Amino acid sequence: MSHFTLTRRHVLMGMAAAGAIPGASFAQGSEPVPGGTLKVSHSTRIATLNVLSNSGPAEYPCMDMLYSGLTRMGFDNQPQPDLATEWTANDDATEFTFSLREGVTFHDGTPFTADDVVATYETILNPDVPSAARSVLTMVESVKAVDDLTVKFTLAAPFADLPYSTAHANARILSRAALEDDISKLDTTANGTGPFKLDTYDSARMVRLVKNENYYKPGQPYLDAVEMMLFPDLAAETANFLSGETDVMLTVQQADYERIASSSGIEGQQIGAGRYVCVVMRQDQEPWNDVRVRKALGMAIDRQLMVDIILEGLGRPAYDSIVAPELEFATDKPEIAYDPEGARALLAEAGYPDGLDVTLIASDRPAIRAQAAIVMQQTAAAAGFNLEIRTMPHDTYLAEEWMQGDFYIGYWGMQPTIDATYNLLLTSDASYQDTEWKNEEFDSLIQQGRSTANPEERAEIYAQAQALELEDKPYIVPFFEDVLTASRENVHEWSVAPISRFYFVEDVWMDQA
Repeated sequence: MSHFTLTRRHVLMGMAAAGAIPGASFAQGSEPVPGGTLKVSHSTRIATLNVLSNSGPAEYPCMDMLYSGLTRMGFDNQPQPDLATEWTANDDATEFTFSLREGVTFHDGTPFTADDVVATYETILNPDVPSAARSVLTMVESVKAVDDLTVKFTLAAPFADLPYSTAHANARILSRAALEDDISKLDTTANGTGPFKLDTYDSARMVRLVKNENYYKPGQPYLDAVEMMLFPDLAAETANFLSGETDVMLTVQQADYERIASSSGIEGQQIGAGRYVCVVMRQDQEPWNDVRVRKALGMAIDRQLMVDIILEGLGRPAYDSIVAPELEFATDKPEIAYDPEGARALLAEAGYPDGLDVTLIASDRPAIRAQAAIVMQQTAAAAGFNLEIRTMPHDTYLAEEWMQGDFYIGYWGMQPTIDATYNLLLTSDASYQDTEWKNEEFDSLIQQGRSTANPEERAEIYAQAQALELEDKPYIVPFFEDVLTASRENVHEWSVAPISRFYFVEDVWMDQA
C-alpha cells in the first residue's frame, strides 16, 4: 500500500514523452511488460465519443486514448509535442508554424496529413458546430497547409499561448473524411490517431478500446486493451476495485480516499491541482458592490477548516484567486487568516453594524457546493454574516441562478494557463462573466500578457493582474482540490495530469501472471 503525490519524476515523464530527455525511462527499475487488459472504473456515463463537444469526466480519458492533438498537456502542465513534432512563432506571436509527424495513420489506415489539421480547425471555428475548444481559439484567423507535413496558423491578434490552446482536450485531430460525413456519427464511432482504437461502445455499461498497432510511438501502447467500466453506485465501484475485479478507480472521493489508499495492494495518488469552489458575489448588486463587504466575507471563512472537513485534508487553502499555484506565472498569494472580529469591524465600516442577512444559493451537484455553503454559514456567523442556505436541483440552478443570481456557489475545473483562467471568468468579455466585475486596467493587462512573448515581461504583467484580483476580490475562493485516483500495485505508470484531461495510458503496463 502506498500514498503518492505528483513528483519531479512525473514531470520528467512528461518531458521524456516529448523527447526532451533522451534515454529517460518510464519504468521503475524494470522494463515494461507488454500485454494485458486494464479495467478502469468510473461513475459517470460516457454519453458521447464526439471529441469536439464531449465534457464528461470519463469521456476525457477515452478521448486521450482514441485521438491525438497537435500538442498535448504533460504532467508538468506544459504543452508537449503530439502530432506536431515542433513549432515556431514569429516575433509578435501572430503566426505559428507546426511541423507534423511523418508516417502517422488514422485507425482505418488512411494517412494523416496537414489537410486533416486544417479540416479539424475549420470545424472547431465554425459557429454552427458545437465545439468546446472554440472559446480558446477565437484569435485564429486562418489555418493553412503549407505542405503535407506543415501547418501555418495566422492569428488576428498576438497570442503567445497558442500551443496551450492546440492542446485543448477537445481540439484533437479528426480526418477530413469524418468531418465531411454525417458529423452525428462521431457520437458513437471514432477514427483517430491515438494509441488505442474503439472496439465496443456501450454507454450504459462499458467502452472497450484495443491497442493501435500502428501508433507513432514504437512499441507502444504496452496494453492490449482498456475497458472503461461504468459503476453508477459508488459502493459497488469501491467493492469491485478493492476485490481486484478492476485495476484503476478513475476518481476517488475524498471521504473514501484514506480507506482505499491504505488498503493492501493499492496505490493512491493525490495530485495537487486547481479545481475550486468559488463564491459568486455580483458587484452590480448590493451589498456586493462594496469591496469592504467582499473582503469581510473573505476574512469570515475558516479555509483550513473547510479543507479538513470538506476535502478530508486532500487539498489546500486558497486565498481568493482563481489562479492555481501550478500554473506558469502564478504568484504566491498572501494568507487570509480566519478573523471574524476583523470581518465584523469591516462590515460595520461598510454600513452594516448589526451584521448582514443574505441568502446563499448552492446546487445539489456536486455535493461539495452545498457542503462548502454549510461550513461557510457556520464560520461566518461569528463575523455577523447570517447566511441562509438554499440548495436546489442542478437543472434549476442552471436555469434560474447561474450567471443571473447575486450570491451563489460556483465550481470550476483547472484551466491550462492564466490567460485561459481569466478569460473564462474575469475579463470584461469573459466566456462566463458571472460577477459583473469590470476593470479596464485588468483587461489591458490580460491583453498585454497574451500578446507578449518574453517570459520575464509576461511574468511581471501577470503578477500585476493577480495583484488587482486580490485587491478587488471579485470571488471568494476558499480552497483548491487535489485530484484523487487509485490503481492496483500491479499497474505501472498510471497517473493523471493536474488538469485531469490527460492520462498517457500508452505508457501504462501491468505485471503479467
